[in-house]
Amino acid sequence: MMMTKAYFKAIRREIWRSKARFFSILLIIFLGVAFYTGIRATGPDMLQAATDYFAKQRLATNSVQSTLGLTKADEQVLKNHQDELTYQAVKYLDVNQLNNNRVVRVAELPTTQKLNQLRVVSGRLPRKANEIVLDSQAKTLQPSLKLGSTYRIVSSRALNRKFKRRSFKVVGFVNSPRYVENTSRGVTTVGKGTLDYFAYVRPKTLKMTITTRIDVQFKNLKGVKPYTATYRRLNRANTAKLKRWLKPQAQKRQYRLQQQARRRLAPLTKAVSTLATQVPATTPQLVKLRSQLAQGQAQVAAIKRPTYIYSNRSDNPGYTEYHENTQRVVALSTVFPLFFIAIAALICLTTMTRMVEELRLQMGTLKALGYSNAAVGSEFMIYGGLAALIGTGLGVLFGVNFFPQFIAQAYGSMYNLPAIQVQYIWVDILIALIIALLCTLGTALVVLRVDLRALPAQLLQPKAPKAGKTLWLERWSGLWRRLSFNHKITLRNLFRYKQRLLMTVLGIAGCMAMMITGFGLKDSIGDISTKQFNDLWHYDAIVTRTGTETAAQKRTISQPKLYRTSLALKSAQATIKKDGVAEQTVTLGVPQTPKRLNQFVTLRQRQSHQRYQLGQHGAIIDEKLAKLYHVKVGETLPVKLAGQTAKSVKIAAIAENYVNHFIYLSPSYYRDVFGKTASYNSNYVQFNNDSETQANAYANTLLKQAGIMNVTLMSVEKQTNFKMFDSMNLVVLIFVISAGALALVVLYNLTNINVSERIRELSTIKVLGFYDREVTMYIFRENFILTGLGIILGCFLGNWLHRYILQTAETNALMFSPGIHPLSYVYSALLTLAFSLIVMLMMHRKLKRVNMLDALKSVD
Repeated sequence: MMMTKAYFKAIRREIWRSKARFFSILLIIFLGVAFYTGIRATGPDMLQAATDYFAKQRLATNSVQSTLGLTKADEQVLKNHQDELTYQAVKYLDVNQLNNNRVVRVAELPTTQKLNQLRVVSGRLPRKANEIVLDSQAKTLQPSLKLGSTYRIVSSRALNRKFKRRSFKVVGFVNSPRYVENTSRGVTTVGKGTLDYFAYVRPKTLKMTITTRIDVQFKNLKGVKPYTATYRRLNRANTAKLKRWLKPQAQKRQYRLQQQARRRLAPLTKAVSTLATQVPATTPQLVKLRSQLAQGQAQVAAIKRPTYIYSNRSDNPGYTEYHENTQRVVALSTVFPLFFIAIAALICLTTMTRMVEELRLQMGTLKALGYSNAAVGSEFMIYGGLAALIGTGLGVLFGVNFFPQFIAQAYGSMYNLPAIQVQYIWVDILIALIIALLCTLGTALVVLRVDLRALPAQLLQPKAPKAGKTLWLERWSGLWRRLSFNHKITLRNLFRYKQRLLMTVLGIAGCMAMMITGFGLKDSIGDISTKQFNDLWHYDAIVTRTGTETAAQKRTISQPKLYRTSLALKSAQATIKKDGVAEQTVTLGVPQTPKRLNQFVTLRQRQSHQRYQLGQHGAIIDEKLAKLYHVKVGETLPVKLAGQTAKSVKIAAIAENYVNHFIYLSPSYYRDVFGKTASYNSNYVQFNNDSETQANAYANTLLKQAGIMNVTLMSVEKQTNFKMFDSMNLVVLIFVISAGALALVVLYNLTNINVSERIRELSTIKVLGFYDREVTMYIFRENFILTGLGIILGCFLGNWLHRYILQTAETNALMFSPGIHPLSYVYSALLTLAFSLIVMLMMHRKLKRVNMLDALKSVD
């Protein structure tokens, strides 16, 4: 028999009659789909925002610098390859502002911005020689700077002389695509060693004849998404081309400089030759001139070939870090939403099972009237399908529009990228729809498979109540006798309905696990900076020198009042590469006095906290490096220093570490491995206090000393790390709230089913004289026990899920702290109990309105 209008009317009535159940299924699907599609879209949305921004602002793909600056000849080489690239020459000076204690990069704004186009945040770009635009970060660091205010450059005499004018009117605040990270502006050899912000002035403001940097954009990368393997492959080939094209320029530049120097010496050479023919060789004047000529010739011979330095986008502050943060979100979106949807499917199965049991009589009637199995089952399919379709549609609209925006805003405090544009990833939406339909239609088919085979007569008869059985607890007579009547009833009901027990415990455990994972991620992320900067690193600054420490440098480092003690060491960047693992950059350290290293760096086993000392026959490496390359104590790693072949380094110990990679070797073992004595070019320095003003002044003092290249203040590094991890905490908050919302829906749905299944039983005890509060407690006791069991199971499940997500979300240069704080378990349990109480309050109101006589008259 075909479906009629009356049949569809019956379906509409069933939906209205059981609207609470229909809405609960819809809500579970909505939450699952919103979470899945929203989180899955976040990473791609953030990457797309960066891709669009880099393309719109024409961010350079490569940059070239030289130790002696760049000339028109270098530009001409690139001009010869204009079919392959676009280039832009940049002139800038880094100045240490003595009037505001800031290190500023002042650059000339090209007449036509071919590359690295500035994005105006407020105001406009400079049009006159006396106008300047500042980095938007300048307004944060110096709130007094506003549009129309006067900006003065006040630095050392030598730097001041390199400006044609040093007083400007501020006409705008801008962002540069070179600096997507809000606070970091890179390093410099001026001032404290790190840049605070940049400024742009009109061309010909700087008295410079040579170019500081040439930015390049290769045309074969146009339209290629950054951060992809294709981009990296093409960029490697492009960098190789740049090096090949500019390689002859170093020798040519050296030759030209030597020629210029010889021309300047020509008059002196001529004077010496002329005077030598006129006076004896021992004449003081001739001796003096010959000495000057020898010095000049020595200076000509000392002119070395310039070193060309090639960089790409990954050297821009924040560029790589932004990608790593999006990858963390992508990693979290891989397993978390699927776990979320699995719980939704579990609850849908329970709900559809109850619905089929409730409508047995109707199914029997329809079959007796001649309706086919397909027609009888279609009611459940339409019911579940509608809930799935509406829930999926609403979930996609909410999830895709809310989650990416919220998470991107959480990162907004770290990056100055424009707002993301929402995009619908149809593959994920289709997957979500299929999963939603499987949750409803699939579970309905599973439940219906038995009842649809039954005869109408069987369906018209009420299903026999589940037989009671003797519990194993009853055999423990000593305990059983001490239990009250209510407690005995509670235990019998729990074990009588084993399916409900299992579903409730699993549902609550799943939600509890997700909340624990959310809180655990917050712990793991938050602990990184605290453990790294407080427990493991005990130095306040890293001083980098050009070579071995001189007496003058030693006096400068140890003189200021802030100084407490220091450790000289060799510090160098090395690379490690093995098949199947991406190349890693590590900091290789060789302390001059190995016994003092533990005073500055705690080297210990993460779990037992056993301390390690540098030995003569092996190196100490960080734990993440050992994990990446699957190496253990006693095995070796191939370590390659710049310009040298890779050497095998034996691992003596694996130490706790969370940020970046290190390898520490003793001086003797370094000599054994690399065949030469270490040159101690760095110092770890400890301060007496943590005054930021004194630390900046200390850095300024050091950088005035010849041979000191850079000073890295750990307080700045710590602030940057904390800021990054604070943003991740907001992302974690989403997971906790979403898991909590699901827990609330799950508890409501399961409790509602429990009450619906036992309405005759509850009405009976109410007729027998139980008060409303006692009837509610009759159910609540069971719920409380099931919630407790779910919480216990959820603790183990959450611990596993937390570990799994940590392994997935970690980047190569980062290791999360694997522990979960005890309070996180407490918070998750308290939230779950709170949701249980809220649900029982809602059920209490429902039970008070139950018509006992109608319930007792029903056939069910």
